[in-house]
Amino acid sequence: MRTLPLLLVLLLATLLPASAGHKEVIQVYMRIHIQTAGAGLPESQAVSVKIPPNGETIQIRTLPEITERELVDVKKTTEGIRLVFNHEGSINLNAVTAQNTGRILVVMINGVVVYAPLIDQQISSGYLDIPHEINPQVVQLLKDTAATNIVNANKK
Repeated sequence: MRTLPLLLVLLLATLLPASAGHKEVIQVYMRIHIQTAGAGLPESQAVSVKIPPNGETIQIRTLPEITERELVDVKKTTEGIRLVFNHEGSINLNAVTAQNTGRILVVMINGVVVYAPLIDQQISSGYLDIPHEINPQVVQLLKDTAATNIVNANKK
């Protein structure tokens, strides 16, 4: 009878060190794509997505213009959130909006389209405002990713 409690203690002792100090890392994926005509492009270069509010289907370039790796800050605004990008992300946002006026910019978070505005002017500010609420947990994950990006940039 004494062996059962001893076995339980040993089992717990072997499991606790494996989980002690372990923090589950949840990754957030933020991708900014540009609309493309898709005509003549292979499937590896264009993909169809449905955009809000009416579920219109458009073609976007498969490779994103900007990702969460270029994110350096996320700020709450009166209407939604502001995504702030590093130098590389700012240059990419500037170039893609300058070269694609009249097309749709598609912002996806974890594979879901959260914003899809028509590009009517070049964005040279280095940030992009999403003018509506985003799930607070997702916003926190974006902030955590931005903070990690800053730490990693300072290590280089």
